Amino acid sequence: MTNEPNLDEAPSSHREVKQDEHTIGSSSIYRLCEEIIALREINNRQHKMFEQTLAKTRDAVQTSFNSFAADTQRAYQQLRQEFHGEKRISLALLNELVEIAFDMQHIIAARPSSPSPLGGEGGVRGDTDPRAAHAVSGTDQGAAHAVSGTDADAFVRWAEAVEVQARKVQAALLRHGIHPYDAVIGSSYNPALHERVGSKRMEGMGPLLVAEQQESGWASQQPEFILRRPKVIVSE
Repeated sequence: MTNEPNLDEAPSSHREVKQDEHTIGSSSIYRLCEEIIALREINNRQHKMFEQTLAKTRDAVQTSFNSFAADTQRAYQQLRQEFHGEKRISLALLNELVEIAFDMQHIIAARPSSPSPLGGEGGVRGDTDPRAAHAVSGTDQGAAHAVSGTDADAFVRWAEAVEVQARKVQAALLRHGIHPYDAVIGSSYNPALHERVGSKRMEGMGPLLVAEQQESGWASQQPEFILRRPKVIVSE
């Protein structure tokens, strides 16, 4: 028997091979298209998330900037009001002190002679010989006592006028928010708040603390700051 090729089977096998190649190619293209579509979807989602994040960041930055601008504007307006308020207080206080200064000049110009048991402005000086004082005649002593009484009354009135003006100064300072400022004993020494006039060792107290206050200071309320630092003793 001779083996002759089967012509009917050969085309069928060839067709199957071609069909398999076509199926494999179609499957690769299909998978490639699927990957491209999936990549496109991922890209769209990421782009959408990026836009959302960018929008949130932009809104947050805008809100933060608006808040910063509002806070800056409020701080500026407050500083401006405090500055103008302090300026008005300073001018008003200056005018009152000027008026009091004129009154003090008139009072000083009208200062009477100091009361003296023997009359005159200076009385008996400390280096005067006591025997010279005893040598004054009776008539001169009577006249001296009369003058002394008049001078004493005038001096008392002058001292009372000075006291009145001093009270006016204190009242003007308090009326404009300027009040005495005292250092806190035991607090830390701060050159911006205290004027150091001395130092000494204190039992039970560490170094650089306010040990004593020699003189009180003055502070203002608008804005609150130290006009005159209190003089203090600092611990060693």
